[in-house]
Amino acid sequence: MAIVSSSQSAPLRRRRKSLPKWLPKISGAFGALSPSLAARLLAFIFTRPGRQKLPHWERDWLLQSAGQPLRLNSGLTIPIYEWRGFEPMAGVRDEAPLPTILLVHGFGGRAGQMGGFAAPLVAAGYRVVSFDAPAHGAAPGNRSSLPDMLDVTQEVAAHLGPLAGVVAHSNGAAAVIAALAQGMQAEKLALLAPMPDVEAFLSRLAARLGFSPRVADLTQSRIEARYDLPFSALKAASLAPELSQSALILQDVDDQIVPLAEVEALAKVWAGARLLVSEGLGHNRLLRDSASIAAVLAHFGRPTLR
Repeated sequence: MAIVSSSQSAPLRRRRKSLPKWLPKISGAFGALSPSLAARLLAFIFTRPGRQKLPHWERDWLLQSAGQPLRLNSGLTIPIYEWRGFEPMAGVRDEAPLPTILLVHGFGGRAGQMGGFAAPLVAAGYRVVSFDAPAHGAAPGNRSSLPDMLDVTQEVAAHLGPLAGVVAHSNGAAAVIAALAQGMQAEKLALLAPMPDVEAFLSRLAARLGFSPRVADLTQSRIEARYDLPFSALKAASLAPELSQSALILQDVDDQIVPLAEVEALAKVWAGARLLVSEGLGHNRLLRDSASIAAVLAHFGRPTLR
């Protein structure tokens, strides 16, 4: 593991939106009165990503792509977005395939958030593909979780074939690590604000909302039972030591979603990882930061055509 510090010029710091002061008190009282019902509520909150209107720059990025549907094993159809350096003639699209890099958004995100990486990677000689996971972006559905993201990432990767690389954010990065541990093929990785421990994140969310540790434990049990998959099987620090891929990990000291200490612990046990630490970008602005995009581009370099 190598750690590099990257200072941003004149960073714009944004305070995290504070919750109403009465909410934690109400949640705490509700949890004390009925831990089981409180756990159902927290599980609902934890697995429902919000959808947001596309900013104009994300819309512009998506309009530069070619879209197509992909039907998943679940029966849902999600949109796939592809960027490449030229418009192929009919009938020759796959005769000389370019090395592919997959962009994977995080919980509550969408493919458009990752679009800032598309043009630089296409200019470098890659084919770039992204998708909206179920319950995100333009995809159908209303519930999502890390196991769901793991499944869809594996399906999309299998559809595309072996990948030259993956750029993934937050919960999507956690899904990519789990997918690689289960056999997904990718040569290099760039992980932005990865979420190494979904159990720890659930505990932090529960505490912030005012729910007790018991409610958090019951919530975790509900979600694990729904997917028949324990959170411990998704812990990145337990999976990373078995991975051989070269990984660039970007994390900001002002990230209010994922603590820097968790990401440092992940990088420490990953022999092929290099951690680049920035300041003033928080959890999401890494995705549009020019220095972060440049670092990812340098990590992948020029593709090797086969």
